[in-house]
Amino acid sequence: MKLNLTLLLAAGVLGGSLFVYAQSQATAPKLHVDAFTSRGQGVVMAADSIDRDESTIRLKGNVEIKLRPLNPDGDVMVLHADEAEYRKQGDEIVPRGNVRVTLEKPR
Repeated sequence: MKLNLTLLLAAGVLGGSLFVYAQSQATAPKLHVDAFTSRGQGVVMAADSIDRDESTIRLKGNVEIKLRPLNPDGDVMVLHADEAEYRKQGDEIVPRGNVRVTLEKPR
């Protein structure tokens, strides 16, 4: 889980010291959408914000798209991006911003 750290300052009475401590606040949970490609592959999408219409799913903020393999022993492709669009027509993913793709063993 990603954490945002907020610094809080408190003046200490003890010896006139200044104490600094960090308070962690968990970020809001991601939104999720499950879909299937035209070939029957499962696609799991998560992001801070999701907007969709009949032909396109738009994802913004901490995007993660997992493409499940047709073979149960195959690796899962995971795409991370700042933003992405999943276009149902043609099963096309258009990522934007910082993009990274990894392969994971299926769970």
